[in-house]
Amino acid sequence: MNKNMEFKNNEKLVRYYFRLRNRNTAVNSLCDAEDNELVKAIEEILNSMKEDEKNILRNEYVLNYPRNWWQNYYSKSRYYRIKSNALRNFIRLSRW
Repeated sequence: MNKNMEFKNNEKLVRYYFRLRNRNTAVNSLCDAEDNELVKAIEEILNSMKEDEKNILRNEYVLNYPRNWWQNYYSKSRYYRIKSNALRNFIRLSRW
């Protein structure tokens, strides 16, 4: 599988998990959401990741920052390298 296809597949899977997470936090109050197993699992995964990886995933999938938010922080190649590593690590750490 080429790197571009792997990146797209990883992004689809991670986006799916974060949509489930965001749906659970939107439906429940914030206090109830913290008791949700999926929300807790995703937060544990994020907390075990490197800071840049965590920030990219949070900004992209939790906070829904504008499309090119990263341009003030990273070069294009660095952003995609970190994001690709973050997606792979998230999937690896999720054990789902």
